[in-house]
Amino acid sequence: MIIKKLVLNNYKTFYGHQELDLDIPHMSRKDNKNIILIGGLNGSGKTSILKAIHYSLFGKRGISTDEYKRIFSNVINNTFFNEGGRECYITLSVEVNNQEEWELKTKWIFDHNKIQINETREITIRKPGARIGRTQIINNIETYNRFIDRTIPYHVAPFFIFDGEEIKDIILRQNSTEMKEAIQKLSGLEAYKILTRDLNDALSFLNTKVSKTLSIPETSQEKVKSAHSETVKLLDEYYAKKAKEETKKTKLTEQIQVLKKEREHKIKINSSSREAFVKKLAASETRLHSLDKIFTEEFRHSAFDILLRDQYLLLQKELENEEKYLQQKIIKEASLVPYQNFISNLFEVDVDPPLTSTQKENLMESGEKIWFQLNKINSELEEVELLHDLNKDQYNKLMNLPLKTSQNLISIYNQMEKEKNMIQHYESEIRNAPESVDIKEENEKIDNFTKMLGEVELRLKSATRKMSSLNEEKIRLSKKLAQSEKKEDHNNQYQEQFEAISLINQFLNDYIVKSTKLKAGFIHEQFEFMLNQLFRKQDEFGRIEFDISTYTIRLYNDRNQEISIHDRSAGEMQIISSALIWALTKSSRYALPMIIDTPLGRLDSYHRSYLIDHYYKELSEQVIILSTDTEITEDYIKQIEGSTYKQFTLDYDQNRKYTLIKPGYFLSKGGLKHGRL
Repeated sequence: MIIKKLVLNNYKTFYGHQELDLDIPHMSRKDNKNIILIGGLNGSGKTSILKAIHYSLFGKRGISTDEYKRIFSNVINNTFFNEGGRECYITLSVEVNNQEEWELKTKWIFDHNKIQINETREITIRKPGARIGRTQIINNIETYNRFIDRTIPYHVAPFFIFDGEEIKDIILRQNSTEMKEAIQKLSGLEAYKILTRDLNDALSFLNTKVSKTLSIPETSQEKVKSAHSETVKLLDEYYAKKAKEETKKTKLTEQIQVLKKEREHKIKINSSSREAFVKKLAASETRLHSLDKIFTEEFRHSAFDILLRDQYLLLQKELENEEKYLQQKIIKEASLVPYQNFISNLFEVDVDPPLTSTQKENLMESGEKIWFQLNKINSELEEVELLHDLNKDQYNKLMNLPLKTSQNLISIYNQMEKEKNMIQHYESEIRNAPESVDIKEENEKIDNFTKMLGEVELRLKSATRKMSSLNEEKIRLSKKLAQSEKKEDHNNQYQEQFEAISLINQFLNDYIVKSTKLKAGFIHEQFEFMLNQLFRKQDEFGRIEFDISTYTIRLYNDRNQEISIHDRSAGEMQIISSALIWALTKSSRYALPMIIDTPLGRLDSYHRSYLIDHYYKELSEQVIILSTDTEITEDYIKQIEGSTYKQFTLDYDQNRKYTLIKPGYFLSKGGLKHGRL
């Protein structure tokens, strides 16, 4: 797994939208450029970054209620909150081992009292090569945890996300149940344990099957065969009855169709009879009478409006012109108010000799023209005679009068003419039409045959239901016979499977013993190798063991006496824990990034150099180090220069009270010490 990016949006000390691009391209990783260095003074947000990565992946697991309140109940940036902001979020983008990219987003919302009122999580998964992924809101946190654990088990978190000053806890807690489970998962030993359990479950299942598989007594088998034969015989009888009824149904259907055709022919003749045309004539006269009433009513309501429609349109046009003229006049007069105020004040000034009334009028008129030109106002209004004195409601009512047309009256009139023509046609047909034809006999025969057909269909349905029931019984008995015949074969198969899995289980147990011994030996070798690389006191330990039964490290002096790890200094325990992480990482089936906060705080200069030279450069394909300026100094920067891919500084502004992420490692006299390497 590779961490690609961390977005911090108004989170903790990070104001606004800030991003840490942590991706290391594959080619750079192949060239052993595996280190990303993030520098920051105390309080600038290093631990916040570590906690954000851990929380994005694992949420509240392993965090007490008090610890959650201390770390996450007040995550919104203070400056942003004081500006009115009420939400913040973090987004962690990772690329997992199958080349999928996961984007894990956690968002918090606060009320005006800065009390957290909501926390939401979502995950977006992009398949390899895809530009757009599928986003899912996390509602069931347990399902989400199981999904994450399939790729990044929670129990291995202490081995790849940790505070360097607290790393000694790994050694101090190595006898705990959680630590044993973590070591088992990280080293792959748990997989053997799960496989053994699955094989034992399979053996238990097969043993139960074998014990329950008993032969059916001979008398019972004979009864099943007899019942099966009787069922088949009854089915054959019902098949014959059904075929007979189907023949009757076909014959009756054909007779009904013949009678219907004869009746249809007579009806066609009957449709041209005098009685048919009399009915049509009466219907047409009724429609004409109804249309005449509708026309009269419509004419009474609409005639006046239709006749005055053109006058209405003319009136509306005149009203519109008058309204437009009044609006333009108001605009013109309003535009002159500043000018009139100015000229009035001007005329009050004493001049010698004083202006005459005629001169003032001329100046007033000339000034108006100049004023209109300067302000680009059209002063030439086309005079309109105001014939109507209306208020606003009267004007709106007249302008919105419904203007009716004669189209509806014309449509009704056309329908009336059509009916009159049809009446004339029917009267002509009545004089020339034949007498009506009797179809009573055909109707009676059709009714009788239809009744007989219904009875046949009822018998068919009854036979079908009975046949369905017999078929189900036949299938059930057939299965029972087949099961009784195959029961012994199954018993033999279960026995063979039981013996095969027992043999596999035996081989697996032998393999686990040998594989576990090899795995323990590899962990022991890697632990011893790194411990000797990192410890300043050479030949400090006479013997080192990794106890595979308890998954713990044991140290012995040159007299073969066990050394208590608890009696070592904090710096030495940090070195021992680092060596254990190295050994487990190298034996692990997981390719995980390492995120380390304050990695060198408790170490002296000798051990710091050893860690820089021999540890971080080879620990993982991605090692993210969060450091103060007193830990990784300029000398150490030069030591890891060849392995460093990128560097950042967390620059905390004391005046604005927030942190900005800047490229390069720490500021020095107005400039960055180092940029990207």
